[in-house]
Amino acid sequence: MFSALLSLLINTAAFYGISRILPGFRIKDEKTAAIVAVAYSILGYIASLLAMPLLLIGTLFLTLLAFIPIIGPLLAGAGFFVTVFLLTFGLSVILLMVIDKFLDDFEMDSTATAIIASFLLAAINVGAQLVLPL
Repeated sequence: MFSALLSLLINTAAFYGISRILPGFRIKDEKTAAIVAVAYSILGYIASLLAMPLLLIGTLFLTLLAFIPIIGPLLAGAGFFVTVFLLTFGLSVILLMVIDKFLDDFEMDSTATAIIASFLLAAINVGAQLVLPL
């Protein structure tokens, strides 16, 4: 329960902060940021359950690549985190575009804006998972 609330607070702050620094990513106010964070969290949870097999396959693939002499040292210890980041990033782009269509107080100008915002959001979420007990 605590981790869900902490994750929601991090996402709310992240959405609000991204809206202040990224042109074309507009959130009306803090209340809207919280609504977007709730929608993002619920849809993200459902999507992550559906994407879990992809995460396992990607991690297995990167683990197999780690045995190649030149590539192995580059991936050592990072395979799981790279896979989680890429999956989080891809899901985030899709989720932001879906949420943009349904909420009037949340707008993105383009797909490029969604990609940049998703990159920032994925970095924040993966960083928070490394630092905080989520």
